[in-house]
Amino acid sequence: MRVTPKILIALALVLVAHPADARPVSSNFGSSASERAYTDFLALSKGGSKATANVNFTIDPQMPAVYASQIKRDTLASVRMWSNDRAPSIKMDVYAAPTQHFQFIYDYMNQVLPPSQLANGWLDEKLRRSKTESSGFYGGGAPGNSINGDDVFMVYVPNKYPINDAHWNSVVSHEYVHVVQRLNFRGSMAPIQCWVREGQANYIGWSYAGRASATSFASAWKTQIRDLEQARFYTKTQKFSKVYWQQWFLKNEFQDVSKDCEPVDNYIVGALAFQYLYGTYGHAKVETFLHNLRDAAQPCGNGGPNFISACITARNTAFTSAFGISLHDAYPKFAQHIVSELRWAATS
Repeated sequence: MRVTPKILIALALVLVAHPADARPVSSNFGSSASERAYTDFLALSKGGSKATANVNFTIDPQMPAVYASQIKRDTLASVRMWSNDRAPSIKMDVYAAPTQHFQFIYDYMNQVLPPSQLANGWLDEKLRRSKTESSGFYGGGAPGNSINGDDVFMVYVPNKYPINDAHWNSVVSHEYVHVVQRLNFRGSMAPIQCWVREGQANYIGWSYAGRASATSFASAWKTQIRDLEQARFYTKTQKFSKVYWQQWFLKNEFQDVSKDCEPVDNYIVGALAFQYLYGTYGHAKVETFLHNLRDAAQPCGNGGPNFISACITARNTAFTSAFGISLHDAYPKFAQHIVSELRWAATS
């Protein structure tokens, strides 16, 4: 059979089109999108400015040196990784302590944060949990700017917590994403839905935790997916239903983001959506989307119910401008990716 130039061109287009649907090269990954997301993250983590970071660490003497060293190392790595979005010269004050002595952080936060940043009693709740859950309560926070205008960052972990635990290893890079988000949105989180806010942070945090190798990356993501499994907010039928996950994103559009984002699903489902976005479109387009969202600040107001209609439209405009498809067209693609990753985690 004679192959014409037109047929050759058509065959070439078939070979290069829809790379997200191609089979993964390595069995370590649930999809080609997750594999490319891993490669994209490695490029991000190894890039950035090597300029000296303007970071001041205030660490409780009771914190073991191994945790203090890790917090410093991961903080400086995050500053370098995100230097194109947040200059290393911007001052940041980091406060760290063992969970058993969260009082150290509590006292400093009450000194350095303006009263408006302490509204709703979030810090008092953390202090309460540190006393009642001292052996397992760990995490961090990016509560905004101090009275002097510095970015404020805090981290806490129980003494004797496993230093190699993937949950713990994701914390600093997760929380630093919120520092970058606050800078990008000039202090207001209203333009970003909960799955965007926490999903991006969780995606980066867990990718950082698994950065050492493809095997480590897969292990970290399976750990995260197991957390979603343990939450039990869906049935076995819903778990592998693309319609269920598509509806999840549609319902999420109407969330009141002026309140705290519920953990587990927003964090992990959001991370899987960002894995698809980074793996399909790359870091630059994801950043364009997030920067576009700044234009949604006014229509979104405080992120409460009174602004929902205008905010949905503004968010969709930001997304479409960055990726060339609407959010409603993207939700089925997110859903397909989530089902694929859940199946991979369950069978591999």
